[in-house]
Amino acid sequence: MNPEQSNPEQSNPDQPSSSNRSEEVNPIGVAEEGYAPRERGLVRRDLFLDAASDLFSRCGYEAASLQEVVSRAGGSMATLYRLFGNKEGLFQAVIERKSSNLLEVLNLPNIKGEDPHNVLFNVGLNFLNMVLSDEALSLHRILIAESGRNPRLREIFMAVAPERSQRVLGDYLQALVTEGKLDIDDCYLAAIQFINMVKGNYHMRRLLGEEVVVSDAVRRREVTQAVNVFLEGTLV
Repeated sequence: MNPEQSNPEQSNPDQPSSSNRSEEVNPIGVAEEGYAPRERGLVRRDLFLDAASDLFSRCGYEAASLQEVVSRAGGSMATLYRLFGNKEGLFQAVIERKSSNLLEVLNLPNIKGEDPHNVLFNVGLNFLNMVLSDEALSLHRILIAESGRNPRLREIFMAVAPERSQRVLGDYLQALVTEGKLDIDDCYLAAIQFINMVKGNYHMRRLLGEEVVVSDAVRRREVTQAVNVFLEGTLV
């Protein structure tokens, strides 16, 4: 029998059936330590993440069902538990993948030696496009709705998304300070300030559900202004 199609409830007759316990409860509680999925398992992992990302966006964290994730992605609940541990672990993996995508968009390790205006403009425009995407806005709405009931979700998000991107940008700014190109006392605070300048007013309006169209020309103008203001106060 294919292990992904086996029923974990049948492997132990003393274990409570799914009708007697929540589907979100994993007897282990964490992803199986040392479990390294093979190629097919990695494909299944991506399918789980795709399905979970869509469900979290559509239904919210609490209403999203792990059984529905499995139904959409295929495989079994046992495989999902081995990979992610529980719903919280699955949510963290979704956020980590989105964060990795953002860091790829920022692409800061590969821009040494370029003009800071061009670097910050490209970083800012890519970041603004990311945070104004429907997927990112849905995720932010979930966090706003759910983090009061589950502060752990907020902690996961802050650790693997904003703080990571701010640290990467802060490292870039610190390198420019070391080279004598910028004068900044706290590069990591400056990174936060730059990111918030780039997000501007449109992010909040879209987050609150306003159907405002932000054209590419408007986005470029917003980012250009943010870069100019930022560098005006930091260039040596």
